[in-house]
Amino acid sequence: MKLNNRISFNFLLINLFILCGISIFIGVVEGSVFINLLDMNSTQKSIILLYRLPRTLEALFIGASLGLSGSVLQIVLKNPLADGFTTGVASSAAFGAVLTICFGFSYFFIPISAVIFGVLGIFAVIFATKDTKDYTTLILAGIVLNIIATSFIGFFKYFFEESIGGIVFWLMGGFYNVSYQKVFVVLTVFVIFLSVFFRLSAVLDVFTFDTLTSSSMGINISFVKNITYTLSAVLVAVSVSFSGIIPFVGLIVPHISRAVCGYRSKQNLIVSSLFGGILAVWADILSRTLMPTSEELPIGILTSIIGGLFFFYLLVKRKKAMWYV
Repeated sequence: MKLNNRISFNFLLINLFILCGISIFIGVVEGSVFINLLDMNSTQKSIILLYRLPRTLEALFIGASLGLSGSVLQIVLKNPLADGFTTGVASSAAFGAVLTICFGFSYFFIPISAVIFGVLGIFAVIFATKDTKDYTTLILAGIVLNIIATSFIGFFKYFFEESIGGIVFWLMGGFYNVSYQKVFVVLTVFVIFLSVFFRLSAVLDVFTFDTLTSSSMGINISFVKNITYTLSAVLVAVSVSFSGIIPFVGLIVPHISRAVCGYRSKQNLIVSSLFGGILAVWADILSRTLMPTSEELPIGILTSIIGGLFFFYLLVKRKKAMWYV
């Protein structure tokens, strides 16, 4: 059922914020060892404040960033299979991060390198498909770029064995080396870009029509596309630089968002961000609690299983009707 009136949407938002709060609470409490928040010693307080809380918040805002970028890319590309992973941005950003690690640069340069390669990746895909109006071709080009970038990562993994641990991290994803500084960076980028997309929401609504209709309304199609491509790529790249590749979050949550709140861009941006954050937090909770030992399961494995099944469902069951929920 579509939620079209303001009261229904506000009710949805309230429930999502409540679910978000519950997810954060469980993310802080749950782990390899259960901690009773009402009866903690100094060590447990340090675990909560210096590890679990920033980790949960980082997962929340990175998931929100991935959900937001996926929602924007699906609107602009008019393709329900578009997200930071299928367009090749995530793998390109991970390749940039791996280059920085292998050549021994300071950790400070990892996010910068990831952003540069992520943006270069999406514009390489756009350039390769500029002569076609079929957006499906762009997704195919993104998947090819994904394969190429992953192959190069494997190449560096083979020749730089001393860096193999860090490289595997970028391939599988996870929230390990967390800090409040990282949380602040991800939150700041997310809030700024969400504000920009909000200002563009009316234009994004027009993108649901064909290109001729959009152009006839006085919209500079090329300029808006380049802006949205760049900002979406930066969002994904910043997320990858801190968490590695977390596939399919940006693919799944826009579909859920459209199912519950319809097609208005501003509503989709908010709901996709919230669903993305909640999904990432729960993936992180499961990664810490599924294994019988204290070992953690990489988050990328969990999201790949969920996203892969969802991807297969879209391709097989929905076919040309995939865009319609």
